[in-house]
Amino acid sequence: MPLTEDPQWRTVHNMIRLELHQLAFADFSWQGRNTHFFNRLFLVLAGEGEVRNHTGGERLVLRPGFGVFLPEGLDLGFEFRPGLRFLSCHFNLSVLPGVDLFGQERHCREFPVDPGALERIIGNITSPPEWRAFGETEAFLWRVIGHLPLPSGTRLAELAGLAGRYGGLLGYIREHLSARLTIDRLAEEAGLSRGRLSRNFSRDFSMPLKSFLQKELAAQASRYLLGSPLSVREIAERLEFSSEYYFSNFFRRCTGSTPTAFRKANPGPGTLPPERATCSNTVSTF
Repeated sequence: MPLTEDPQWRTVHNMIRLELHQLAFADFSWQGRNTHFFNRLFLVLAGEGEVRNHTGGERLVLRPGFGVFLPEGLDLGFEFRPGLRFLSCHFNLSVLPGVDLFGQERHCREFPVDPGALERIIGNITSPPEWRAFGETEAFLWRVIGHLPLPSGTRLAELAGLAGRYGGLLGYIREHLSARLTIDRLAEEAGLSRGRLSRNFSRDFSMPLKSFLQKELAAQASRYLLGSPLSVREIAERLEFSSEYYFSNFFRRCTGSTPTAFRKANPGPGTLPPERATCSNTVSTF
């Protein structure tokens, strides 16, 4: 019997990229409001809290035995009450660099979580890395993420088709991302006029190219704040802002938080005492 497959299935399979920006066990109380440019999972082990989605007009309760999924780009308010303990996962899932599969989702979701499995994963990330534990943790995250429905109208085959037209350009943006990167430079790279490139991009991604560049710049700044010891000034310099002041203003416009407040409000090795936070940053291709 001959082997059969839909070639688009294999193409999409090999292009889907799961990028983990943070995987941390969190145990702290906090109130605040912000916007992130990556998706978040909060899987609750103990205690209570609350998330308010100001974009979608909804409220979710953080409670043991349940998780919440918070898509990127939403205006969210948080109340982490004393005693709340949870696994926090910040991630992007994409077929093209910077184009998240959940990018058009405006609503959060609650779902049940196996407490025993959650305890094992927390044990894995708070212990020295081992191959078996890594595989178990990776499989757990894919089971959780894989059961989340994609936004209505998302077609993986169409996104894979866009990779042929935009893969090189989006890769160039990721590699040369800075406050000095201009649409004129991208148009030159693509061999198109500025107007033609901007129109095509807006049509294909339902987002102006200028907005996409700002989103990617804020996302890269967020990754530095979460996963590196760089100071705010050093991040501003690395992203080629003219000053720390302009960088801080830009970041606050995009996220609702100053860089310093953003770093303090997110669980991770740079923001919590060592005994209260463990973080893993990995990238995997499914």
